[in-house]
Amino acid sequence: MTTGAEPVIGRNAIARMLNESGIDTVFTVAGGHFLPTYHEMGQLGTPTVIPARHEQGAGYMASGYALSSGRPGVVLTGAPGPGATNVVTAVANAHADSIPLLVITAQVDRRYIHRNILQYCDNVGLLAPFCKSSTQAVSLEEIPNLLATGLQLAASGRPGPVHIALPQNLQADRITGWNPVPVMVAEASPPPRAAIAAAAEALAASRRPAILAGHGVIRGGGTAALAELAERLAAPVATSRSGVGSIPTSHPSSVGMLGFYGPESSRDAVAGADVVVVAGCALGEQTTFGWRPSLFADDATIIQIDIDASQINRNYRSIHGIVADAGLAIAELAAAVDQTQSRRQPWFDQRPQRTEPQNDPAKGLSAATFLQALNRHTGGAIVCSADIGNHRLWVCEQLDVTRPDGLLQSCEFDAMGFSLPAAIGASVAGGGSRVVSISGDGGFVHTMGELAVAKDLGLPVVAVVFVDGALGILKHQAEEFYGEDHFVSLGDIDFAALAAAFGVESHGIDDASQLDKALEAALSADGPTLLAVTIDPDEVFPPLRVKIEQRKIDLLGSTS
Repeated sequence: MTTGAEPVIGRNAIARMLNESGIDTVFTVAGGHFLPTYHEMGQLGTPTVIPARHEQGAGYMASGYALSSGRPGVVLTGAPGPGATNVVTAVANAHADSIPLLVITAQVDRRYIHRNILQYCDNVGLLAPFCKSSTQAVSLEEIPNLLATGLQLAASGRPGPVHIALPQNLQADRITGWNPVPVMVAEASPPPRAAIAAAAEALAASRRPAILAGHGVIRGGGTAALAELAERLAAPVATSRSGVGSIPTSHPSSVGMLGFYGPESSRDAVAGADVVVVAGCALGEQTTFGWRPSLFADDATIIQIDIDASQINRNYRSIHGIVADAGLAIAELAAAVDQTQSRRQPWFDQRPQRTEPQNDPAKGLSAATFLQALNRHTGGAIVCSADIGNHRLWVCEQLDVTRPDGLLQSCEFDAMGFSLPAAIGASVAGGGSRVVSISGDGGFVHTMGELAVAKDLGLPVVAVVFVDGALGILKHQAEEFYGEDHFVSLGDIDFAALAAAFGVESHGIDDASQLDKALEAALSADGPTLLAVTIDPDEVFPPLRVKIEQRKIDLLGSTS
């Protein structure tokens, strides 16, 4: 409790309130409107403040922190209007991927909002479409409550961003005392017993059970229970893209990622099952091949588990709908399935097959060759982040993942530039742990300035850039549509010189013989390293052709 006869100036009070709310890390770009509060935060020393180079990067860092730690990431924009507009993409991405964020934006002096004041923007209205709550503080007294309830709301139910705007004039106000508001850990309610019993009965009667796991299983801490349920049922487990990591890729039950870019094993397992447990998966476009009617067998029983009631029956009819935390529900379901189920024999023995390199060595490496080398050096035990583009198609198929947070991605918003700052946020969450960021040369330049943050903090982040001189997916798609492409080629960038400008060690790789030495050096370096990997620009990930055919229908109206 903070009390006293002497009033406390607002700038000091805000800094102390942030610390007392339990926030340990804030990702930010400072702004003049809140310079006094930044000064107080620097004097106080806690929470740790990570200065990003762009608000979008700060938002992605906070997202990587949240995905890796399981706690809400906190991003503060010091400039009112531009700071808020710059962070919107990262907030929209967190909304689409259910990432818990507390977004705090500076706002102009509220006394002058209608007088053409510099940098004004309606931050509350701007961020409202992408936030579970978007509000503006009107007094110092309510900030402790807004911080506590914001953190609680961001992490509860289906997680997502919460926004609080702080007007500039609050820094000059005074407050005599305040009571810190403790952040309550929201305990998820147990799933309904009757629903679990009915689902367990359906599984007991099944001959060909299968499981489709999404990110909700990871978020709910249900990965161990998922493996137990799969083993007890001898059921294959497919994952959504954001669900990669919910079961180790090496697990005998793992059949790979389901969707346009997944292996045939995942498609066949789900399509051939008579009972499918869909856990924490939104059944979106990418996972379902564009909501393919034949995704499940016509007579299959669907057991859908989701913490968001609006997801049940949204795209496919469920026989058993369980509105609950996916981790809790999977654990309850594993316990409810009769122990005799452990004597079941697997009905599905198909394993995911990884695509062989498709490259011309004279033009560059295969993405598969690099990723297989990375697997050899890490054993799948390291955290990786992936950006948006051609490289990620290979990453999702080729990468060994042995931990729930092993692959961090922008999944439903597909936001370019995510990988590098997310890796930095994950490294910060891990106390300076080593993280590998994989980007294409298109997405990397969106947020490449954040390489300076990794250098300043001495973080052992390995920034891998696949260099093919194009926006790869668009290039392949245009060539398939028209036999030529326009506006997707990228000019040459000397990434070694770029890294040197940041004071970052770099290695260029244009031959497979260079891989092991470069990876060994990067994975043992004390600070950040950049690896520029020349990729054959004409290498096409074969499953991409399936998606291109679908895009033909969507964009051109035919497949001819």
